[in-house]
Amino acid sequence: MNIKKSTYHHGNLREVLIASALDILKEGTLQDLSLRALARKAGVSQTAPYRHFEDKEALIVVLIQEGSALLHESMQLACEIDNDPVEQMINMGLAYYDFSQDHPAHFRLMFGGNLENKDKYTSLIATEQQNYELVQSVVDRCMKLPGAPKLSSEMVRLSCWSLVHGLANLILNEVLNDDVPKDAEKRTVVREVISFYTRSLFEK
Repeated sequence: MNIKKSTYHHGNLREVLIASALDILKEGTLQDLSLRALARKAGVSQTAPYRHFEDKEALIVVLIQEGSALLHESMQLACEIDNDPVEQMINMGLAYYDFSQDHPAHFRLMFGGNLENKDKYTSLIATEQQNYELVQSVVDRCMKLPGAPKLSSEMVRLSCWSLVHGLANLILNEVLNDDVPKDAEKRTVVREVISFYTRSLFEK
């Protein structure tokens, strides 16, 4: 508590509030998150959060945008590991999975339908568009390979994303515990599944 107050006095209130919000979401649910609860968690006055967030929705927007930026950075770095587009697809899929495990609160907020009218947040839309364009650019390169399926690149992107997101979500919620082979590392299993699907699409 004292650390957070000290950090706040040094002008980092916004960062402290964001970190506290993520802590609340890790420990509970979105219903547990309010600006009042956020103030208690951060150890600041009840009015302090309003200096940076108009309401709970404004806070959620910031958290989703931060998560989208983190995901983009992770997938971009994954693309830079290899020049082969198929390998880039596999590495991006694994980066997506890693993000879900390393940033579960962000992940759940980003894909939980927590905003009724997302379209009014132009900066958030722009950040999410970056992720879409990055994935689509790699898919487009894969679609130029001799073994590419006779489908639209948008449909292929959707199928790849659905697979990776489904795996990440199922493992995050511990649904696949009984389906992962005994003594197998979940991350290794995820990579093998992603690799199998991606190669079956483009390497015929």
